[in-house]
Amino acid sequence: MSPEERRKLQEQLRRLNHREAENVEASRTFLPLWTHTMALRPETVIVRGGRGAGKSALFNLLRDLPVSSRVREFFQDNEIPHAKWLDAFSQQGMLHPSVEILDEFARQADDADLRLFWMVHLFVRLNTILGKSAPPVPQELKACLPAQGSQSVHVQVEVARAQTSALSAWFDGVERRLAEKQEYVFVAYDHLDRIGSLFQETRSRYIRALLVLWLSLSNRYRWLRAKIFLREDLFDPARLGFPDVTKLRARSASLDWDVESLYRVVVRHMASQSSEMRRWLVGVPGVELRDRNEFGFIPGPMPEHVIKAFADRLAGELMGSGVKKGYTHRWIPNRLQDAQIRVVPRSMLTLIGEAASSSMKRDFPSESPRLLASQDLSGALPRTSEQRVAEVQEEYPLAGRLENLRGELVLLPEEKAISLLGQPSKSEAAGAPTDGSAVLEELIALGVLARRKDGRIDVPDIYRYGFGIKRKGGVARPK
Repeated sequence: MSPEERRKLQEQLRRLNHREAENVEASRTFLPLWTHTMALRPETVIVRGGRGAGKSALFNLLRDLPVSSRVREFFQDNEIPHAKWLDAFSQQGMLHPSVEILDEFARQADDADLRLFWMVHLFVRLNTILGKSAPPVPQELKACLPAQGSQSVHVQVEVARAQTSALSAWFDGVERRLAEKQEYVFVAYDHLDRIGSLFQETRSRYIRALLVLWLSLSNRYRWLRAKIFLREDLFDPARLGFPDVTKLRARSASLDWDVESLYRVVVRHMASQSSEMRRWLVGVPGVELRDRNEFGFIPGPMPEHVIKAFADRLAGELMGSGVKKGYTHRWIPNRLQDAQIRVVPRSMLTLIGEAASSSMKRDFPSESPRLLASQDLSGALPRTSEQRVAEVQEEYPLAGRLENLRGELVLLPEEKAISLLGQPSKSEAAGAPTDGSAVLEELIALGVLARRKDGRIDVPDIYRYGFGIKRKGGVARPK
């Protein structure tokens, strides 16, 4: 391989960094998995998955393939129904009340009011999206609509409380119209964990109210269906104080990723780059690429021996030296996993993309097929950690408390961790929790921290580097 050929492939590999990879046409990079087809089935109400697990990628794909027959063709599953997708709640854009407004409303509202909020907000969003195909809006409900002015959550809930029967009748009308057309409407809820991000009870109340509402609506309606995206730990009867949540367990699907799927999504992105990259890939023993024409190239199964061959050809068989030496194909997911042993595709793509940026400055023997050196991967880990930290802090501000651990050495005594985590930063909202023990448990549930058997607190590498936390025998990258 000439230096020019290698550099061209390295440049393409650099673009795997998720900041650029997510701007690529989703239908040519999204890896269809069985869990995605389950999430798209009408009977699935809860879709479990954390930040970077592929929720946004799934929505981008559905945006690129708006016709249901195309979605079925992409996933090769004729059981995926004809449907419209509705953003029923997220924090993208200004379609929904901000989490600050919702947090304030919850301080004065009871649980029945929170359920009414979800009900009236669904009414507003459905009326907007369905347009002329929606049932006429009764006069008594028009005060809830944006066309009547910028209505506060308080005003909308007051109207809904007085007009619950009219609201229910309007939803019945939607169901009848959908049944006539034999068309589903999937209403999707995302970013629910941003509500009450510093106040666990507020968040739990809103999620509980939404689940109670849809437990009822799912039994009443066939064509109007919810897709509620939730972190695994938030779908917990004990946390929610809602034992009936177990009834929704059978109506849920998880977007967590196994190691084989993580490597396959990397190969999928690589294959989308160029014919030269595809020739490099099929040079790996056991790697297969299936041409799906407009949907790009789908990698075949990758059992461990194929994963190892791929990692060996990419960056060499081994990482490290001496007693710390290990296989590259295992080192990559092991360094990217959180405390719950979960790895997200974004981190895989970012690590390899960042490593490629370094590899472009390095000389390789002309006979070597490798695109990276092992030190490129290890050098990319701190930058990958910083990006993951930024993502997690954006969605879960409480994770920012790990700034209080900057410069500390793990493993950390639990008492010290509690003391440090109980100190709010100046940027946090007034009334932020000061109970370090509660913060610790929240971050453990999130997978940012782990409690070892002896009670000491650990920080996975994927977060440790980004927060500048040291580990015995190593150093943390300075801020």
